[in-house]
Amino acid sequence: MKLIDSLRTFEGSNNETELYEMFSSLSQDFLYGGYLSVKDASGSECYQLYIKTVEFYFHSELDNGVKDYIVYHRNGNGLENLPYLPLMSLNAHGSGFDITFENEKKQYRASALIREYEVKKGEKYLKWEKSEKDGKYMFVEKEAYCYNHQVLSLYYILSGFNIVGDNNVSWVDHERTMTQIDSHPRLNVPKFDSNGTKTNEKDDRLWGFTRKDKLE
Repeated sequence: MKLIDSLRTFEGSNNETELYEMFSSLSQDFLYGGYLSVKDASGSECYQLYIKTVEFYFHSELDNGVKDYIVYHRNGNGLENLPYLPLMSLNAHGSGFDITFENEKKQYRASALIREYEVKKGEKYLKWEKSEKDGKYMFVEKEAYCYNHQVLSLYYILSGFNIVGDNNVSWVDHERTMTQIDSHPRLNVPKFDSNGTKTNEKDDRLWGFTRKDKLE
């Protein structure tokens, strides 16, 4: 199934066990079902970005719904009556880039954060590291396999904001053989109390998923 079809059929839930099962299924599409294609102004592909680790976020705007107060794009986070983003919008924020799948009818905000990723430029990989020449961080071409975890460096690669249609950044469905995906808590996400106040505990929901194998 194409990623956009999987996100269209995503129902959401007010049960966290059900949400985990839904996210576990969606992780297969994000980690094995395709990649982000980045093109230049002429329409030629410059980079292929494959997601290695994805973190899911889900916040219901309903009073009795599941709350995820770490979500950036929601009501009560500086704004009210915030418009719902179109399906598969690429949402840039202070922690990186989300691929969104919000639902106005069911009143929830849902997104997938790119936490770890591989970038290919032709047959070479790009690694975010300090340049030996001037000491500045940049993407450096590598012959050997490598991946990146610096989410904010994605601002140098992803220049578009909608990944549906003919845009500079688009999702390309390209199914690969699936092997192993591990689930784990999201990185640096605190637990919030019922009033939306951050606590000193870490959120323990297993909404992070990592592909264990290298690219084929």
